[in-house]
Amino acid sequence: MVMAATDLTTTTTTTTTTFPDWSFIEDPEPVEDAMQQELTIEYIVGALRSHFRHRADVLVSGAAGFLCYDRTNLNARVVPDCLVAFGVAAAAIRDRNAYLIWEAGKPPDFVAEVASESTASNDLGHKRDLYARLGIQEYWRFDATGGSLYGSPLVGERLVDGEYQRYELHTDSDGAVWSHSALLDLDFRWDGDMFRVRDSVSGEDMRTLSEESDARLAAEARSVAAEAKVRAMAAELERLRRGETAE
Repeated sequence: MVMAATDLTTTTTTTTTTFPDWSFIEDPEPVEDAMQQELTIEYIVGALRSHFRHRADVLVSGAAGFLCYDRTNLNARVVPDCLVAFGVAAAAIRDRNAYLIWEAGKPPDFVAEVASESTASNDLGHKRDLYARLGIQEYWRFDATGGSLYGSPLVGERLVDGEYQRYELHTDSDGAVWSHSALLDLDFRWDGDMFRVRDSVSGEDMRTLSEESDARLAAEARSVAAEAKVRAMAAELERLRRGETAE
């Protein structure tokens, strides 16, 4: 079931959940060509974390932990480049250092993969089949080569009767392509150079927390400079009023 947009913006009370005490799960090994994915993963994960930062029951995670789906075999696992899960104990999952579906009580709602030469075929085949079988509601793929690895720079799919069906891909007048996530109520956009996450109502690109901090610091710097300029102009007017000459 796709959650309504209003359900995704409600601030919830933080709850404490402790999972059973067993071994800490190690980090996944990075793929050999991870630099092909790095910038896209960092931005998409960062933008979604910023968007849902007031939701204690929403987990947004990058390619830093395993998604385990068989409680009898911890080696039955994959590493999504991005996952989003609603209505979960996000802090407890982070403490576990992995998303164990039987502990979380549900699969993630959203997963995304970012293309690299070593991972593309797996993303299109095994992972896509697995995510559908697990009941993950949306599966998105981002290809910064423009489509040479996935066949399209941007593909979003939703689960319908156990099978993924593509969302419509739109093309803007400037040639940029985008598609809408009904689950997140956000747009994903590829302008031929980079991906952006866009607010579907305002049309504004989402910023990561780092980008928000940089923008805030830049605005503060401009404000300080403007105030200094006003003070200098006021001082000059006062000097002229008094008939003083500049030194």
